[in-house]
Amino acid sequence: MLAGCLTALVIAVVLMVVLLAVLAWVFRSPAVGEDGPVQDGKLRFDVTSAKCAKPAKDADERTCQIGVQVRNVGAEARVLYPGQQKLIDEDDELHGGTKLLDKGGKEITPIRIEAGASFVGALVFELPKGLDPVGLEVHDSGLSTGARLNLP
Repeated sequence: MLAGCLTALVIAVVLMVVLLAVLAWVFRSPAVGEDGPVQDGKLRFDVTSAKCAKPAKDADERTCQIGVQVRNVGAEARVLYPGQQKLIDEDDELHGGTKLLDKGGKEITPIRIEAGASFVGALVFELPKGLDPVGLEVHDSGLSTGARLNLP
């Protein structure tokens, strides 16, 4: 009887450890520090450039433009929304995108990317003037877990 109870206890502990490992994997935060293209959902993102303008003396924020290439690798069209994309500062704080620019630098509305097509342009962010950007958290949709890229 003692051996049966001990076996049941060992099985319960093993199942608890497996359950905790599965939950940790499911609810993990996005990987930090990817250098190459990353994929979230059906959109594959790559950073092509990063530049932040020098702020005015009395300004609290500065504008950062992050050049991106976004490819839809899915079978259905997806929409790229700038507000869903987040600039990561050196304090690991997230700052939502404010604008989307086309290849020529003209401001555009959120863009529909057809299946198999790509978008090349820039995301615009406002960052507190004393902080430097270190990464970009990209999202296929507002409900996706996201993926993180280092900035060049």
